[in-house]
Amino acid sequence: MNVGIPPQQQPKCEQAIEGAARELVDHAIGWPAEAAFEAIKRATERQAMAYHEDPDPADDTIEVRPPTGFSLAPF
Repeated sequence: MNVGIPPQQQPKCEQAIEGAARELVDHAIGWPAEAAFEAIKRATERQAMAYHEDPDPADDTIEVRPPTGFSLAPF
């Protein structure tokens, strides 16, 4: 699926997202449309909550653990 969504311009942004959602549902083979839309709704709600908690996870620091000398590698 290749859906280009232009930069946010209130009604145009919403129309583009609606079109993308319809296309996504069309690609959900074997799913009833109502179930696919419900899944999209739940997924977007989770993503919105995650974004609200951490809008830019790329700027998070990475926890570096000191080497322990212990390894579970089979070799």
